[in-house]
Amino acid sequence: MRRSILDIFLFLLVIISTAACNNDLPFDLKENPPKLVMNAIINADSTYNTLFLNLTGRNQIGQIKGATVEVRINGSLSETLRPDPHSSDKGRFYINSAFHPGDVVRIDAMTDDGEHHAWAEVTVPQPIGKIEKVDTASIMRKPSNYGYGTPPRRHLRYQIKIKDRPGEKNFYRIIVEQRKYWKYYWEQNDQTCWDSAMQKSFKLQTNEDVVLTDGKPSTEEDDENGLFGTVNNKYAIFDDSRFTDGSYTMNVYNDIYGWGFWGQEYIWIKTDVYIRILSITEKEYYYLRALNLLDSDAYDNTLSEPIAFPSNVNGGTGMVGFSTETNYMLTVKNNAVPPMVPDL
Repeated sequence: MRRSILDIFLFLLVIISTAACNNDLPFDLKENPPKLVMNAIINADSTYNTLFLNLTGRNQIGQIKGATVEVRINGSLSETLRPDPHSSDKGRFYINSAFHPGDVVRIDAMTDDGEHHAWAEVTVPQPIGKIEKVDTASIMRKPSNYGYGTPPRRHLRYQIKIKDRPGEKNFYRIIVEQRKYWKYYWEQNDQTCWDSAMQKSFKLQTNEDVVLTDGKPSTEEDDENGLFGTVNNKYAIFDDSRFTDGSYTMNVYNDIYGWGFWGQEYIWIKTDVYIRILSITEKEYYYLRALNLLDSDAYDNTLSEPIAFPSNVNGGTGMVGFSTETNYMLTVKNNAVPPMVPDL
C-alpha cells in the first residue's frame, strides 16, 4: 500500500489513541473524551502552509465545528486564523507567516466551544548550506515497485554531495521533483494540431544508498527475493550519524525519460529536476520514520505491535514540524526531438 502524507494523517487520527510518544491516549473513550489533533508539516521557505485540526476517535475521526488558530514568532503574534467560511472543512487553516531559521514558533488552536486548547512550540531548523555537487548518469535499472519480472528501464542516477552542519545533531530529508514536459498532436480537418502537457512526479529510488537505508542497502533483486517485506524509506529521511561534521555523496535514482504517456502522438521534450535537501526537526524525523514503517510491507497490524508516533502537541496530540530548504535545479533534454515538433 502507498499513501500520501495527508492520507496517512487521516488514518492516524483514527488509530492515534493506541500510541503517542509523549501523549498516550487510553482506549476508554467514555472516561477519556476526544482530544484535539493538530498536524502540520511547514516549509519555512514558503508563505503558504496548511494546518489541520481534528478530534481523535476510535472508529472515525471527529470534525471540529470551528476554531481559532494563533501563530506567534519569537513571542509576537504573527497572525490569527479562522476557517474558510465558504468551505465545509472547518479544520483546515492556511498559514501565511514568513518564518526564518532560528525562529521560535508557537501555534495555539482553540475550539469555539471552549472544550479544547492545544499548542506546539518549534524552533525552525537551520538549512544545510549549499548542495556542493550533483553528478548524473543515464543507466539501465529495474523500476521500483513495478512488480516481479519488470524489465530494466533507463533511469537517471544522481550523485548528490552535501556537507553536514558542524557541531550539532542534524536531521534531513531529500525530495526530488520531476516536471516532465511533452508535446502531443492530433489530426483535425486534415491538419496536425499540437499542444503541450506537463507531468509532475516525486518518485525516488533510495534502496541502494547506505545513509538512506540506515546502513542496509539492497538491490531490486534483493527486494524481489526477500522472504519478508522491507521498510522502504518512502519519505527519504536521514540523519548525519554516518557523516557527522563531514561530507557525504548519496546515490538515488528516478525515471525521467517519458514514462507515463502512451502512444506515438506524445513526444517527451525535457524534464526539469528540482533537488531539495530539507533540514527537519528531530520529532518530524522520527514521525516520518514511523510513517515509513506503517506504509511498508513489513508491517502487519494484526501481527505487529502498535507503532508509537511522536507528538509535540501539548493539550492534545499530533505533529507540527518545520523545515528549511536548500535546492539545486537541472534540466535533461531530449536530443532526438523530431524537427517538425514546435517549441513548448
